[in-house]
Amino acid sequence: MKRKILTVTLAALVTAGAASFSFADIPATGATAEVDSTQTRHYPGGGFKKQRERKHVAIAELLGLSDAQQAQIKDIITAAGQANAPLRQKLAGDRKKIRELSEAAPLDEAALRAAIAADESARTDLAVSRIKVRNRIQAVLTPEQQEKAKQLHLLSPDNRHRWGKPGF
Repeated sequence: MKRKILTVTLAALVTAGAASFSFADIPATGATAEVDSTQTRHYPGGGFKKQRERKHVAIAELLGLSDAQQAQIKDIITAAGQANAPLRQKLAGDRKKIRELSEAAPLDEAALRAAIAADESARTDLAVSRIKVRNRIQAVLTPEQQEKAKQLHLLSPDNRHRWGKPGF
């Protein structure tokens, strides 16, 4: 019995020691590290942008897009991103307002309902914009490319299982 306890204790100490070495290079709480302003919030080093670029390259190869088509699609996506920036900022503000209202001590149901309705309105506008972008991209493709994109479910809104997010 003592041997089992000794073995379990020793194994726990070895595991704890190994874990402490693996966290040795993480800065302590309160330490500030310089952050590059070009980095994305969730993926240090711009990992999300790199992942998105790899996805676009893969889709371009699958569909056989020409350089001109790729440039047109990139322009469409860039313009939509700039046009939708105020909507995304409004959504962030709406989420913050909803969170504040939901945490308030006396719940103001009318204000909460109004904030949720405003949030849903902005989400609807953003969804309509995404569909418009998808249709504009589809117009750039040749009929053969459109058929291949349809077969691969690249232009459908329900292809999250394939690429993580719909379409381009």
